[in-house]
Amino acid sequence: MPLENITNDPLVPDLESTEYEERLDLAIKAINASGLQSNGRPYLSFRQAAKDYDVKRSTLSDRFRGVKNRKDAHADERKLSPAHEKAVVDWAKEMGRRGLPLQIPTLAAYAKAISGQDISDSWVRRFRTRHPELRMRWTTGLEKCRAKGLNPTAVKEYFNVLTELINKYNIPVENIYNTDEKGIQLGVGKKVLAFFDRDQKDVYNVEDGDRELVTIIETVCANGESIVPAVIFKGQRRDLEWGRNNPCNAR
Repeated sequence: MPLENITNDPLVPDLESTEYEERLDLAIKAINASGLQSNGRPYLSFRQAAKDYDVKRSTLSDRFRGVKNRKDAHADERKLSPAHEKAVVDWAKEMGRRGLPLQIPTLAAYAKAISGQDISDSWVRRFRTRHPELRMRWTTGLEKCRAKGLNPTAVKEYFNVLTELINKYNIPVENIYNTDEKGIQLGVGKKVLAFFDRDQKDVYNVEDGDRELVTIIETVCANGESIVPAVIFKGQRRDLEWGRNNPCNAR
C-alpha cells in the first residue's frame, strides 16, 4: 500500500491504549503501597488490583515483574530515537498551524533524512499509533494573501469598525449584505491528507494565488436571504458549456 493511501487503517491512534497503560501504572503503585505479608506477598493481590483498575491480571503481573510493554520493548529497534520523534511531532504541529502541513510522503522523507534508512508505510502507521497527539485530516486550500491577512488583530479591528457604523446609522439587518468572491485555481486546490495537532480546529494548506482562476461571487443578506451567485470565466467569448450544469441559476 503506497504511503499516500494510509487513511483509515486499524492502527489509527487510540487514546484508550494510553489510558490502559496509566491504569496499569496505578495498579502497580497500589500493590506496592499495600505493603507485604509475612509470606512476602503484597496485601493487595494481583487479581483484586486487576479488578479495581480494570486491567488484565496476566498483563499486570508481567508489568509488576518488570516485563516491558511492546512499545518500550522495541524502543531500541526504532529508526528514530524518542527525541527525534518528538522533534518530528513538534514540527508537524507547527507546520500545520502555519498552513503548510506535513503530508505523509513529506513526513516519511524527513524521517528518512534523520535516520538514514528507508521508511515504509508500516513505519508511518506505527508512528501515528505512538503519537495520538497528532491526527490526520483533509486540508482546505487557502491563498497566501488571505493567510497573511487573516490574523486576530485585523479581524477584531474590522468588526469593531463594522459595529460602530451599524450602531451610528441604525442600519437594519435587511440592509446589511456580505459580498465575497472565491477563486477556484485551475489545476490546484485538491485536498490533501496531512498531519495536524489534535487540538487544531481549522486546517489549511496555503497555495500560490498567482494562477488562472474561475471566480465565484456570492452575496448574502444578514437576514438569511441571498442573491443569485455570479461565475466569471476567463475567455474571449461565451462557452455554452459554462452554464450547462447550473443548479443554482448562477449568472
